[in-house]
Amino acid sequence: MNVTGGGAPDGNGGERVAKQTMRDMVEELKVTETVVAKTILLQRIATLIREVPETTDAFRGSDGFLLLVHVLSTLSTRIGRRGSQSTHDVVACIKSVFALTSEALKRHAANLEFFEVRSFAVNGNTIVTSKTKEFIGYSSLSDAVDLLVCNAVTADVTLGCLLALSFGDFVLVEFFSSLRTKFPEIEAMHIQFLEFAPGLASISLPGAFSIFWSFILRTMNTDRALRLIVYRLLEHLTHSTHRNLAVLSMQNILPHLFKSWKANMSSAGDNDEEHRILAKILRHLFEMGASTQDSRDLLQCIVKQDGTLDSDTFELLRSSAKSRWPQHFSLGGCSALAISSTDMKTFPAHGFTFMAWIWLERMPSEPHKFFSISFGSSDALTLSVGSNGALALRSRAVQKVEVLSKSKLTTSRWTHVTLVHHNHKPSHPSVCLFLDGVLSDSLQWAYPKFDEASPANFMVGDDVATGESSWCVASAYLLSVALDDDFPRFIHHLGPRYSESFQDQTLIRFLTYEASTSLNMHITAQGASLPENSQLKKAIHGDSVISDSSIIFRVVPQPHDKKDQIVTRGDVLTVCCQPLDLAVWRIGGAALLLRLVALAQTPHELSRALSVFSDCLRNSWQNSDDMERLHGYDVLASTLRARSHLINMTSFETLFEFLGLNFRSPDLSTVVNTIAYKAVALDFELWSKTSTDIQRAHLEHFAFLLRASRYRKFTIKMRLSKLGIVRKLLFAIQSAWYPQESISLVINTLVLVAQSSFTAEEAIKPIVSYIAATLAEESQSSSSSSPRSTTSRGGLLSSSTRDKAEQVLEALVSMMRIPSLHSKLAGTLPMPRICLLLLGSHPSTRTACQVLGMLGLSLKASLSSGKDFELVNGWGLLKTVLPGVWDRSVHDAALDILPGRPGDRSSDNSGSPQMLSVFLFALYQGLSIGDNITDLDEAPSKDAIIWILDDLTKLHESSSSFRRVFRSQSTAQLLLDGLNIISPIRQHTGVLDAKISAKLTHFGLLVAMGKHISSSQKQQILDIIRPDAHSTGVSDRVDTPGSRLSLAQANTIRKASVHLEEWRKTIIVSERKRFRQTILDLQEKRRRITSFEECVFALTTERDIWSHIARKRVWKLDETEGPHRVRTKMESLMESFVQDSRSTGREEASSAFDSGLLSLSQSELASRNNMVVSSCEDGDHQLAEEITEDKLRRVRHQLEPGDVIEAVSTVCRIAGVDSFLGMLIFGRTHLYMLEGLIENSEGEVIDAGNAPEGLFLISGSAVDIWNSQRAQRWPLEQVSGFSDRMFLFQDVGFEIFFKDSRTLLVIFLDGPRRLAASQRLSSIALKMRTSDPGSSPASIIPKSLLRSRSSTSAVEKELQIAQRQWQNRELSNFGYLSILNQLSGRTPNDATQYPVFPWVLHDYVSEVLDLSSPNVFRDLTKPMGALTAERREAAETRYVNLGSVGEEPFHYGTHFSSSMIVCHFNIRMQPFTSMFKTLQGGDWDLPDRLFTDIRRAYSSASHDIRGDVRELIPEFFTCPEFLENSSNLDFGISQTTGERIHNVKLPAWAKGDPLLFIVTHRRILESHYVSENLPAWIDLIWGCKQRDVDSVNVFHPLSYEGAIDLDKITDDLERQATVGIIHNFGQTPKKLFTSPHPPRNLEGLLSLPVTIARGVPEDALALVRDPKPFKGKFPIVLDSAVSNISVNLFDEKYGGMRPLPRGAIGFPSIGHEQIEWDQNASDRSLRLVSHGIVTQVIEQVASTCAAFADQDTLVTGSSDNAVRVWRVNQGQVAPSGFAGAPGRSRRHASSTLSMTHLLRGHMHCVTCIATSRTWSVIVSGSEDGSAIFWDLNRGSYRHSIWHGNENQRAKVYLSAINESTGYIATCSVPHLMLHTINARPIARLDTVRAHITSLAFHEREYSHLDILATGHDDGSITLWTWNADGTPAGMQAQWEFVEVRRMNSGEGVSEVALGSVTALKFIGERLCAGYASGLTYMWTIPI
Repeated sequence: MNVTGGGAPDGNGGERVAKQTMRDMVEELKVTETVVAKTILLQRIATLIREVPETTDAFRGSDGFLLLVHVLSTLSTRIGRRGSQSTHDVVACIKSVFALTSEALKRHAANLEFFEVRSFAVNGNTIVTSKTKEFIGYSSLSDAVDLLVCNAVTADVTLGCLLALSFGDFVLVEFFSSLRTKFPEIEAMHIQFLEFAPGLASISLPGAFSIFWSFILRTMNTDRALRLIVYRLLEHLTHSTHRNLAVLSMQNILPHLFKSWKANMSSAGDNDEEHRILAKILRHLFEMGASTQDSRDLLQCIVKQDGTLDSDTFELLRSSAKSRWPQHFSLGGCSALAISSTDMKTFPAHGFTFMAWIWLERMPSEPHKFFSISFGSSDALTLSVGSNGALALRSRAVQKVEVLSKSKLTTSRWTHVTLVHHNHKPSHPSVCLFLDGVLSDSLQWAYPKFDEASPANFMVGDDVATGESSWCVASAYLLSVALDDDFPRFIHHLGPRYSESFQDQTLIRFLTYEASTSLNMHITAQGASLPENSQLKKAIHGDSVISDSSIIFRVVPQPHDKKDQIVTRGDVLTVCCQPLDLAVWRIGGAALLLRLVALAQTPHELSRALSVFSDCLRNSWQNSDDMERLHGYDVLASTLRARSHLINMTSFETLFEFLGLNFRSPDLSTVVNTIAYKAVALDFELWSKTSTDIQRAHLEHFAFLLRASRYRKFTIKMRLSKLGIVRKLLFAIQSAWYPQESISLVINTLVLVAQSSFTAEEAIKPIVSYIAATLAEESQSSSSSSPRSTTSRGGLLSSSTRDKAEQVLEALVSMMRIPSLHSKLAGTLPMPRICLLLLGSHPSTRTACQVLGMLGLSLKASLSSGKDFELVNGWGLLKTVLPGVWDRSVHDAALDILPGRPGDRSSDNSGSPQMLSVFLFALYQGLSIGDNITDLDEAPSKDAIIWILDDLTKLHESSSSFRRVFRSQSTAQLLLDGLNIISPIRQHTGVLDAKISAKLTHFGLLVAMGKHISSSQKQQILDIIRPDAHSTGVSDRVDTPGSRLSLAQANTIRKASVHLEEWRKTIIVSERKRFRQTILDLQEKRRRITSFEECVFALTTERDIWSHIARKRVWKLDETEGPHRVRTKMESLMESFVQDSRSTGREEASSAFDSGLLSLSQSELASRNNMVVSSCEDGDHQLAEEITEDKLRRVRHQLEPGDVIEAVSTVCRIAGVDSFLGMLIFGRTHLYMLEGLIENSEGEVIDAGNAPEGLFLISGSAVDIWNSQRAQRWPLEQVSGFSDRMFLFQDVGFEIFFKDSRTLLVIFLDGPRRLAASQRLSSIALKMRTSDPGSSPASIIPKSLLRSRSSTSAVEKELQIAQRQWQNRELSNFGYLSILNQLSGRTPNDATQYPVFPWVLHDYVSEVLDLSSPNVFRDLTKPMGALTAERREAAETRYVNLGSVGEEPFHYGTHFSSSMIVCHFNIRMQPFTSMFKTLQGGDWDLPDRLFTDIRRAYSSASHDIRGDVRELIPEFFTCPEFLENSSNLDFGISQTTGERIHNVKLPAWAKGDPLLFIVTHRRILESHYVSENLPAWIDLIWGCKQRDVDSVNVFHPLSYEGAIDLDKITDDLERQATVGIIHNFGQTPKKLFTSPHPPRNLEGLLSLPVTIARGVPEDALALVRDPKPFKGKFPIVLDSAVSNISVNLFDEKYGGMRPLPRGAIGFPSIGHEQIEWDQNASDRSLRLVSHGIVTQVIEQVASTCAAFADQDTLVTGSSDNAVRVWRVNQGQVAPSGFAGAPGRSRRHASSTLSMTHLLRGHMHCVTCIATSRTWSVIVSGSEDGSAIFWDLNRGSYRHSIWHGNENQRAKVYLSAINESTGYIATCSVPHLMLHTINARPIARLDTVRAHITSLAFHEREYSHLDILATGHDDGSITLWTWNADGTPAGMQAQWEFVEVRRMNSGEGVSEVALGSVTALKFIGERLCAGYASGLTYMWTIPI
């Protein structure tokens, strides 16, 4: 970096004299010999520098620093004994040297630069200087004092001097000597340390401290006194100042201290003080930040070997998780970052913006500049901060300093400062200052203008400051645009960690949850006032606001910034710290945090784990994204549910503070993370399992959000409104999760939540429906005399259900007392009918009281309510219901409704007169008991009668409004009618006791004597009350007007009651459906979470951070297919975990519920619903909403967002011999295969375990119906095509092929269903038909079959094409046989129709095979059963004998291919291991009958009379793993040999190597003999001799297609037996040829197609380089080295080939588009460029390498250790999903990228990427010395290979994949290594002597000689092959690289130096080579 500074020029004669004196003394020092004289001179020089600072330049110019180093280097020889005079003199000289050094360097920039960039080599008395580019001056000083430190006599003083030099305070020279004298008294050492503490203020020379620390490390471990002193020093420094902590962090002190701390942990008891201090130091250092490796070490130490957690390390981790420091510059005193711009010579025309993240450690002692712009010598604009923190602005245009008093900075926090200066905006302040995104000050200043020609200079900081200051800057920007007032808020919310260029179209993804919430609050508050075209909304929508060209400068603390861009001046330190959350993201991401929580076993551990979890998510958008991608919050809730007993209050508060609650300031609480809140906080089952205190705290948190918070409106509207919390609470009440004592808290919470959003759908209808359904069902069950039916048992009720419902009812009534809520309720539902609905026919007294209260509130709120109630016969229904429950509480509630009721004087008209009739009817019921007219249970008690009479009397006496009721004749008639009913009763002597009679008489007289009643009615009352006085002798009057009225009312009431009952039943059914759906949804959610947990917890590997507790990986054959449908990749399975997790979701979800409810059938619900709904009025539907019965509800959660189900079919997926029931779902955008679920006859989705027996006719194995509901999905564009498939000779299946190399074989219930699905697939294939990505040379699935169903004509056409290609040698024998298998219906998905291949060899004994001899081959003209005369004779005899007894004859009782044969051969490889056991009834076969020896297997199939006739499977030519018992299965001991059966015994010529067997066997298959005779074998299997008697080739009739039609067999037993025969015996392939198969063209070289004369493997020596570089249509010469060569056959511009430089890669099929990235660390973006224009920028990717797998898939490696897989989208990007831009997406004419997988495993930067769609594999190399094999489809880890040894790893910088064989080459500096796709090592080459710079495989469908080309740094190219030919006799095969040819750089003609070969690419039989010079040459073979 360019550093300016230095002393002032000579100003007078005195300075000249002083400088000359300095030169003289330096010269004198050079020749002085004695130590004392040197010391005196050194002291004189130091004094002169102090007195005349200008002499420091003269000291430097006279080689003073070199002399000081020389003096130190010579002192070690002068040291005597301790205490001697010579030693004393040396010590004094050492001190003088360091004192002088300190004086010369102090605040002198030129000397500091000179000292740092000079290296002094001292040899005897000679001093040699050299200028270097690195800062190695301190290393020379280190060498000079090395011997002084090693000497015990001078060690302490030398260390003290180095410490003093570091701090610039020479009081510290005696630091170590003084403190050592106090050892071992710890307290005395501490007191002594305090005396030196003032000198330990700030490390001024970090380089000197680095030397000091390097010497400390040497002896600290063995010197306890020194160790204690150093620990005390570090403890002081780490908490004294930020600057000191930053310096220590950059000195890499942490790993050494952590290593000591780990070693000290086991013996901490003996060194408690050391351990305590060391832990404290480490906490501070980790809080500052740590490297990824340091964080990894910390995390690894947490989990002990036994899986428990270490508490001390956990505490350290918890402290480390608090780290928040971004990378930043630390500036002290006079220091600055200077940037110059030659392009900018005046201020931008439209204004400018300066932005910076500032952190003040302390306020400056005087005004200090933060930012300034200058043109020429003076500042044009300055922003500074004063000693009080206030910002001040000065502009040359205004010529004054404006102190902005409102804009004050505070210390110890990051503040975002934005200065916006507008131009030409009169309506707006021209200068606006924003702090943390909020406008704090504004000024109306003139915009500065300049005519000077000087370029602009910018400075962040103050390089002329005289006062003390200490501050940091994380980033600083100057923009040539003036930002809107809202946009600084957005940038502030990006946080201080953001240091990119604002070019990413999805900047909102960099927002944390808290930042996003704050921004949403602002947008919500702004509302319509925020313009649509505002910069804030543009950024949210994904539009560009700050163009790259508008960034004048960007200052960010990247370690590799170009030094000519930013110049540091003064004391500037770049602090590259990394907080723990970022390290966690790099190591394992959110999965690691979730696993940490799952490991907690105590409450304390759980609280710590949650603390780390929340801290690592709170400020990390990366980990937040990771959590959402993993469905991590659902996993967290599930984990906490299992550990609910461990949740204490600390854990609760930690978790909810992360969700947004603020327990210290509840008014600041909100919900910042809706996803986490919904998954965790609203999981009421989880919290119901916690302690009572936690339950209470959880329920009370709603009060924080909805009452105490100032943000409650935002929280309700934007966060909680759509979460259905009321329904969740009601479900929790119904589900009996909470104990009875907590129900009141739940209901209080329900009230609180309901009040916050008291709307119809959110609160009103759910609550009322719940109450009505629950009370109604309880009423039905209590009134029924018979036992409850099955349906009733399936109801919602438990023993306390009524009580819960009544509590909810009470809560509802309490809410109705709030007028606004009552108004909403009344406006939503008809209150009169609701009152009657809730009352029911047999209410409890509690219910009756609440309903009456509800009625009273309604009557009070509306004058018309009484009339409405009367219209629905409400009063009449009250008469029939209330008397039976009339107790004191009901009486008081009813009394409150009467006019003039006590306590209500608000209105003379309040109350309802009709209520009086209810009282009188209740009175009648009570008086009628003795006359047997009324049942005892239906009438009030005598006490109730007295209450009624007393209170009616009191009301009449006290209330005029009550008395006025009788003014109405109709009202008085009510009383008269009642008395007419009562009168006859009174005539029965003795019926009424005297007290009741007196009260009744008294009330009647009061009414009669009142002035409001008419005279006639008065007389009638008196006649009834006093019959003796006015009687005319009339007998009992039974048929009174009152009695006739009662009969009419009873009829009306009966009809109203029936109608209400029907409504209740409707509501019950509706609520049952809803409840049932909720349970099913919960079950499905648990199942999904189980699969999410598998991804998080089960997929651990040997590279896992806690590998010692990782599960052992079990390997199985991957279903992903390579070329020719080869399956050779292995994938890992966590079998134990998967097995344990299969039933988890189902059992856990249903444990809390009544299982009877779940058995309630859909038909029952539907029938009950239909029965009652028809008679309901329209008003009833306001509450009894029809719950739509979504029959596919259980599967919709599996759909991709926005997808819609278009068709569903129940199918059975076939995999080997296993069958999996499931559903094939056609979506609008995706195709799904969901296992474990089927559709029943009613169209409802049910578990496969509940499927009817024999749904699919599959024999040979049990259908797996209890699997874990595996779900697979593919975008429709991934569907390549399909082929119809036979199953058991029934045309009911098809096989779908996908572009990701996977396939799916399913069978349907019948042919019509298969036909319908086929037609749909055909339309999809037609719709998705676009330009093919170009299949690889080894792809063999016919294109016509991939696009439509395989019609007969299509098969014939493809057969002709394949036959012609084979004849012309364009297709290998293996490839041709694979096509024949495919076209005949053979598939690796079905073990009963597995591909069949021939035995090709007869010799399994020889050490060496002679392929020129026909005797080594099998006779391909004969079937296996007729290879010997004996077997042929036996077969013919069997055929004749069967024919003689009238049966259809056949030659063989076994078949050449069956499921047992397949599993027999593959028994050592899962899943065939399990399949074999299934076929064998659950166990192995006898050991001697297993596949143990290839020679023996061939003998059994070809010679033994009692043997079999089996042919081979493709694994014999492709997959060495099937020959090895890698899982160490116990097959038993052979009874024949006594050996334990393990690996398959190989022929001698295989030399004990399965890979050599496979390679040789494949070579034999492709040999001349086999090529010549293969047509004869094809005739036997697929051709004219398929059932030829003369060829002895007839098998069992049922093995042939069309032999029998299963649909015509009516007898079930016969049908099942026939299926068993077909399934187990084997199936003959479909016949393809009717005439003899034509021969192959065998002229010329057999390894080459007929049309090609020469090839690279055959004529490598003939390759020559073209004389001129490759140009295509246009010259292609790059400015830098060629990094990769893109091949695109459709790219006419570049002739199909395009060389690209490093940092660019072209699209495979789109010539005008490419991906670009920068190698420089300051730009970490990935850019998509179309036609030279950047169309998409993805920031913070830090790409280092990239490769395309196909046109739709990009893979990148990054410096953050991650591998990313991207999907290439055509035409659009994903919706932003942010407030202000819901659902909006942007269209692009070019492609866009979206990430699909993030792969972690590497520990250092990823350096190379290779990927193959053919094999669905990614290979990534890294600086950590490893290459990782990843599965491309699943984005999962497979294998690792390592370069170098454990002590020293070598960076893997090159990788390549052979598309034909799957072989993988990786290269480091020492080695080139070759592996199979399963990481089996093949060969290794030492490359130290010939450095390799590029790799490329020669590609061919099959080659007898594999070729790998390597480019070298000397410009040469080497062609390699590999073989095991050099293996010593009797040894296992040893593979080695063999050089085929080395092509030197001098070959060909070249006028320029080409440099190293940086890129290689084979294009057919040509080799394209790119060179460091930027040129590209083609190597070809002349014809």
